[in-house]
Amino acid sequence: MTETDISRIVISIILAFIIAQGAKLIRKYNKTGTWDFSTFLQNGGMPSSHTSSTVALTTSILIETGLSYYFVICALFTTIVMNDSMKVRRETGEEAKILNKLLIKENMFHRRLSEMVGHTPKQVMVGFFLGIACAIITYTF
Repeated sequence: MTETDISRIVISIILAFIIAQGAKLIRKYNKTGTWDFSTFLQNGGMPSSHTSSTVALTTSILIETGLSYYFVICALFTTIVMNDSMKVRRETGEEAKILNKLLIKENMFHRRLSEMVGHTPKQVMVGFFLGIACAIITYTF
């Protein structure tokens, strides 16, 4: 791969991440009416930036190398990330909700646990299609 090829791969990943996180920022603004820029760096929410970034990587590698072992490695990595976000991290968020309620009920002093760490299947699917679109856009222009 040439330096230009690698640059396109990196650009597609960064584009996917920025669009996904930017969408979360805009959704939060539409909901609250205020700009909360910390939202840009938070996990969870619509769409999954982890998924969009890894899918952009995998799609870019597919475009660059075809059905190579590089593509297979990236596809496996992407599958693990998507599975983790829908199952492990989502379950962690559900557990945080219960623990936060318990902390309040028992009047315990502890920082509030983050409840938005995972994704619904819909959030992951939107991230999936966003990642493909970002890679295609990067290689089209």
